[in-house]
Amino acid sequence: MPAIAETLHLDENSIRPEELSTSTLMRELNLQAKPAWVLRKLMNALEGKRQAKGLGWSRLWNKNGLNIFRSHVHHIAEDEDLLGPVKLFVASALSKETEVYWQFASDLLSDPTLMAFTFYHNYQAEGFQYEGLTVSFGRRVPGDPTKRDRLDLILEDRRMDGRVDGQLDQFRIFVCPWAEYQNGRRHLALTSEGMASDALKPAQELYWDCVRKHNQWKESEGRQWSHWSQRYIDYFGPRSFIPGGTSFN
Repeated sequence: MPAIAETLHLDENSIRPEELSTSTLMRELNLQAKPAWVLRKLMNALEGKRQAKGLGWSRLWNKNGLNIFRSHVHHIAEDEDLLGPVKLFVASALSKETEVYWQFASDLLSDPTLMAFTFYHNYQAEGFQYEGLTVSFGRRVPGDPTKRDRLDLILEDRRMDGRVDGQLDQFRIFVCPWAEYQNGRRHLALTSEGMASDALKPAQELYWDCVRKHNQWKESEGRQWSHWSQRYIDYFGPRSFIPGGTSFN
């Protein structure tokens, strides 16, 4: 009987990657012996399966409409000058919303096993373009290290007439306990939509702080987060646009 890999024949007319088992997808990807366009199809199929099971870090709001062009890893204790104000802002913002959101966020952000990254992105939605970043927090779910409790602060500057001005136009906070996410629920806990401009001031300061850290770390090898698979995932890659006045040059 021929080996499974020999019977796949992954050209445009072959079986859809979504129909392959997770183990087969993983094997094909690990071999990295296929043309790039095939690996891209396989990786995005695998990512879809992982997403459906809630595995790993990625969430829908961290990929849909996004082009992530750089990722920085945080060292929690070393980065308190940046992460401390971010935590305070998130906790303060959520305390004005539902108690459940606030309790979860407070517990997560004080967890000694907390992990954090910043992802820098282009974003397109409802006819608008943005550049921005996500400060992304998470921890492994007790008893199941493949799952994550998650919380994201997303800060974005809208592109107008081909340019951005460094001024924050919107923020969003997503709260995502695994206990809820596994049942298909996700939470946009807070959005700046409809807020007065002065209500954005604390978030604006955070955005500028994050931009300064980007410029400090962009050449630091120890701060870059990367994995070979990023070359084949749709939402990672070179910038789809670079606006005039970009904060991430």
